[in-house]
Amino acid sequence: MKTKPLGFIAYEGPSLIDGRSIVVIINKIEDASANDKTGALVQSFILRSDVPPLEAINTGADRSICGDCEHRPLLARKSGKAPCYVAVWQAPRAVYTAYKAGRYEHATPAQLRAILKGKKLRIGTYGDGAAAPVELWEELTAETEGHTGYTHQWKRPDFDHARWARLVMASADSLDDAALANLHGMRVFRVSIGTDKQPAEATCPASAEAGRRTTCEKCLLCAGTSKAAKDIVIADHASGHKRRVIQLQTA
Repeated sequence: MKTKPLGFIAYEGPSLIDGRSIVVIINKIEDASANDKTGALVQSFILRSDVPPLEAINTGADRSICGDCEHRPLLARKSGKAPCYVAVWQAPRAVYTAYKAGRYEHATPAQLRAILKGKKLRIGTYGDGAAAPVELWEELTAETEGHTGYTHQWKRPDFDHARWARLVMASADSLDDAALANLHGMRVFRVSIGTDKQPAEATCPASAEAGRRTTCEKCLLCAGTSKAAKDIVIADHASGHKRRVIQLQTA
């Protein structure tokens, strides 16, 4: 008897960041994610197709899926910036292992559009969605009930702000970043160290500081300009965040 696929391969091809081989996996379509903050969103993983995730973050090969994001572990260790909060040794490693074991089926974007109709999709559970073509995500989200997504690639000179703006939030690590992203016509999701919420920002309602009033699945505000809403801000909650707050206060 054929084993039921765990999900689908939406894209296999060159990274739009550096041309290396990547894969986009869509999973958790019927069985809900166990993430308390996000809720039951359909998940998407952008991975190197030829390098295990743990090896990728340790060697810098994860640039293909994360670009020059300052939270990449290799860069964060050198700079002292907040490291990426994703536990790569958990879900990303399991997804990669299942991919190599043939547990995911290929599906065209049109097929996935039908599969995802009426569901809620998380663009980039791990990895930056902009490592894959914007056309892919436009098709996959065309008939969803909603989606969330973020990108650090919006500073790239070849980035198509007009098309990506309706799909994802511009990830910002400073007030200057946020202002620049707004000038490009993008809504912003900003990580704040300390309390500096701006009038044009709303605190993430799924965050600890907002009392976890809801989940991403129910909120769905992080869907770029397809939502007429304020920018979103969340407190730094990655490893070492207390130390970074102290450093800010004593600077």
